[in-house]
Amino acid sequence: MTTTAHGPRIVALLRISAPGRDTTPSVRSWCSCGRDLVAFGQRKAAALIVDHTRHRAVCPLLTDGKEAA
Repeated sequence: MTTTAHGPRIVALLRISAPGRDTTPSVRSWCSCGRDLVAFGQRKAAALIVDHTRHRAVCPLLTDGKEAA
């Protein structure tokens, strides 16, 4: 989330859905830079979570003005 003159706004979002036993988990990774990916199944969902974290570290919309650690 970033803050603008009009208040905070969501820049990136990770939505994880794991409804229960014997169901397929799903993950959606969205960013205002144009990224919109969806994964279904435990392995693909886990991989997308890792990729979303990586994206947050390199996306110019999320790193603009931040110094690298």
